[in-house]
Amino acid sequence: MMKRNYFLLFFILLLMQASSVNACLVNNFKEKHMHLIQIGKNTILNGSSIQMYDLISRSCSLECYMNFLDKKNIRFSKQGSLFYIVENGGTTIQIFSANQQSFSGRVVCPSQTKYKLLQSPDYIKLPKATTDFQSEDYGEVNRTMVFKRFKRMDYQNLITQLQKKSKVSDVNDAFSYFDLGEGNEINLIFDARKSISTLVFVNIKKGSFK
Repeated sequence: MMKRNYFLLFFILLLMQASSVNACLVNNFKEKHMHLIQIGKNTILNGSSIQMYDLISRSCSLECYMNFLDKKNIRFSKQGSLFYIVENGGTTIQIFSANQQSFSGRVVCPSQTKYKLLQSPDYIKLPKATTDFQSEDYGEVNRTMVFKRFKRMDYQNLITQLQKKSKVSDVNDAFSYFDLGEGNEINLIFDARKSISTLVFVNIKKGSFK
């Protein structure tokens, strides 16, 4: 379980570089050699419902794709590994690999469907998250929230609350796990040796989520 949460945290760090996303690679934006594979469901980033895709373009390089957009008078920009299409509010592509024949990456775009956010238990009071990311995969909904400069005293109070409510718990200096029953779990990542550190709060719901 924690291994999957590490993936979510890593993915959040990537998405933090591209938090303004608005449109998908459809219609005029999609070159015929592109293949898009959707990742996850019920995905929400910082309060906005989004869709994510793995992108593979085997027969059209990044330069080929830029020429494709130029011919359609579609504005775009590139900074480092991030490629941004301005039209219709914006589409963000993070480039993973590129050569003279092909390129691959990850597309982040808004969803026209408003997804439901997995709520934390009422007894948990947290400040506004620096980053808030939710996705459903493998029959689970995972909501991961990152809180910078979280105080150790507040973390210890959070541990106490969760231990009172959990059926099973496992607490140590870096990682903590709480089984709240009925398919609900919470994982915490925090360096308890420091008075102030970054808290990663992972809320998990197994099974049906409506």
